[in-house]
Amino acid sequence: MCPTVLRVRSGILNVHKPSGKTSFAVVRAVRGATGVEPAGHGGTLDPAADGVLPILLGRATRVADFIHEWPKTYVATLQFGATSDTYDGEGMIAQSTGPLPERSAIEAALPAFTGRIPQVPPAFSALKQGGEPLYQKARRGESVAIAPREVEIHQLRLEAYAPASGVCRLEVICGAGTYVRSLAHDLGARLGCGAYLRALTRTAVGPLHLADAVRLEALVGAGDGWERWLLPMDLPLRGWPALVLDADRALAVSHGRAIPAPEATGTGRHRLLDQTGRLLAWGTVDPGGTLQPRAVFPP
Repeated sequence: MCPTVLRVRSGILNVHKPSGKTSFAVVRAVRGATGVEPAGHGGTLDPAADGVLPILLGRATRVADFIHEWPKTYVATLQFGATSDTYDGEGMIAQSTGPLPERSAIEAALPAFTGRIPQVPPAFSALKQGGEPLYQKARRGESVAIAPREVEIHQLRLEAYAPASGVCRLEVICGAGTYVRSLAHDLGARLGCGAYLRALTRTAVGPLHLADAVRLEALVGAGDGWERWLLPMDLPLRGWPALVLDADRALAVSHGRAIPAPEATGTGRHRLLDQTGRLLAWGTVDPGGTLQPRAVFPP
């Protein structure tokens, strides 16, 4: 008898992560529901946050870096007039004595936090220093010097503000590595009244929107029907130029060998397709017109 060949589906799931769960717990639940390994996610959400969490299944885990390049959109609820040692509502809250800001003051401060800016990550974060997460050091009461990192915030928009309570809602569009908790803390410091992040919802990651996301409980309860939510694994690559390869060059690429690509219109990243349009690999074209495969996707 011939051995049974198991079909492993590869692709991307746009999952609505609920608040109260870690991103890894969502990956674990999806892995159990689909039976697909490997599985990973395309950008951590703090446990208290909810919203879009891309889950990568099978060979799609090999395009995770390109999902990280997608801009992320958040709706952040900030509380002015207090600070938190974790920069959010999970930490020790200390009330400030200064007056709450006017709406005009908040709007005037926002341009300083757009573009490429230095940002210091929260002490209570999973970033590692000396091989240990910062939050473990913080919980022991250790004082740790955290170097600022450059992040990019594309857009900040004040959606709503209640001056009597000091609660505001911001839309934040940013790049990878941005801590919205740090943004809240830094904005409060600039306004002289303190602030922390009360709630956070990620409403989009690139083309993946919250309105289209599947709730975790629906996915887990769908049985074999989960595949109806599976998006193509080449979604992050679709803005790249494509090269359609003949059989000989497709075979070479499948073995990771460099090939001539005289038809390439430029250098840099390309997606490589066979004659049927199936994604074979992605690679980079050098100035001499030679293409080197960087990741191969077997059928």
